[in-house]
Parts: sequence; C-alpha cells; structure tokens
Amino acid sequence: MRNVIVAGANGFLGSALIKRLINEKVHIWALSRRRTEDMRVNEHITWIEENASERPFDGFPRPIEFDSFYNFAWQGVNGPDKGNYVVQSNNMMLTLHYAELASRLGCKKYLCAGTIAERAVESVDALKKVPAGMMYSAAKACSHIMLETYCKNVGLDFVWMQIPNIYGPKNKTGNLISYTIEQLKKGEPATFGPAQQPYDFLYVDDLVEAIYRLGMMPTEYHFYYIGSGAPRILEEYLRAVGDIYGSPDLIHIGEREDDGIRYRYDMLDASSIFNAIGNYVSDTFENRIKYTIEHY
Repeated sequence: MRNVIVAGANGFLGSALIKRLINEKVHIWALSRRRTEDMRVNEHITWIEENASERPFDGFPRPIEFDSFYNFAWQGVNGPDKGNYVVQSNNMMLTLHYAELASRLGCKKYLCAGTIAERAVESVDALKKVPAGMMYSAAKACSHIMLETYCKNVGLDFVWMQIPNIYGPKNKTGNLISYTIEQLKKGEPATFGPAQQPYDFLYVDDLVEAIYRLGMMPTEYHFYYIGSGAPRILEEYLRAVGDIYGSPDLIHIGEREDDGIRYRYDMLDASSIFNAIGNYVSDTFENRIKYTIEHY
C-alpha cells in the first residue's frame, strides 16, 4: 500500500494503525474531528481536521490512487452517549458519508470497524428491559446492513471488520479489561454478572496486524470477525486477570444481575479471517495481560 485514508485517526484504534502504517512507509491521510497536542507530526501523515456536523472533507489532491480507506470514526462508544439515539444515528450517517467519499475518490477498498456488540441485538426479543448502551449495538448492526447495501449498489469493495473486546496498555475505555485493571489498581472489587458465556479478547497489536493485512491483501468476503481464535468462558478470562495482577480475591463473579445478553461460540469463530490472512495472534492472553498490567 502507498496511500491510505484513516478516519477516526485520533482514537485508540486509529492511532495504533497509523503507527503500523508509518513503519511500512505508507502515506496516511488522517481524518480527525479534533486536533490534540499529542497528534504525531510525521512526513508520512497529512492531518485533516473535520467538522462532524458537515459532510466529509473532499479536498484530497488529485490524481492520487488510494489503496484503502479505514474508518474507525464513531462517537459514543462509552459513557452516556452510548445510549443517545441522536449520537448513534449520526454515527450511522457518517459511516455512509465516508463510504460515499471512498467511492468518489476511487479507493480500492473501504474497511469499517464493527463490533461483536452488534450481536447483542439478537437477544433483544427475549429481554423485557435492555441497557441504554444497546443503542450503540443497534446502531452498529444497522450500519453494517446499510453499508453493505450501499457498497454493493455503487460497486465499492468493502470489508466490515467485526472486532471483539480489545485490550492493551493504552486502552482505558472502560471495557471489561480496563475496568478490571482500574478496580484492582484501586484495591477495590471488580464486580460482574454470572460471566458463564463464551467471550473473546484480542490484544490491540494483534488486531492492528489483522486490520493492516485486510487492507493490503485481496479478500474473498465482505465480513470478517477478527477474533483470537481461542474464545473462552468469560469467568476464565476475568480470573486470569485477577491472578496475574496478584489480587484474585478482588474478582467478584455473580454480584451483578445477569443482563440477559448472550453470545455463542459460533459468533466468535475467526476461522475465515485466519484462512484469508494467516495467523496474526502473537502471544497468549496471559502473557499479553501481564505486559498490559506492567505498562498500564
């Protein structure tokens, strides 16, 4: 790859991918809704600050042959906006706007970040009450369907990248791993529901490697679940974090009410992506968690 576009470049995943692309001497057109002081200055990056309320920037100089367009832009992944239908609806619209931009620029492939949380909507019918954050899951699931419809209509090659729970030293988004480590750091219990269903975690560098390969290599399918290839029962993961941290007594399973959301092993099957791009998992969960805790 020579030229790529990365939307959501200032986020956790976008910035991690940019680091990988710089190592490969790829030129990055980085789209971000805001500039921060720690945004890297590098000869391989052209930073473009966008206004989230406007249509995507279309000031790319021509002619440029763009190999891939990676979209990680999504507001309200955590916090109260996760349940805000206006914010989540705007995310859906931006996903399609970026697909339109990718098509107009002649990008060879548009890659969009999905989430395993999309599958949570399959539990809605069986629930009398759902958490507010389900709005995020629903918006991602809708975006997946709408994006596939749009891309197939205009003939744009695309990949919906369904991502599991990600962890690493810089991920402090409040997901299960970062929440657990934060609680253990404070010497306070990390409380969970029954935690008896299948789950999957992936180290951020392994995810970035998979994402890089998906953009670089030809792909047969338009959907890939980017998992570890070795999902476990959630309780096993959580107790491993407590053991490695040295505070197994602070992992409290069963203290929270069961939310009723169910995942299955077949949802966490990563065989198609391993067949497409090869192995991208570099180490065990235990070794990566140890490193994450040491460098948190």
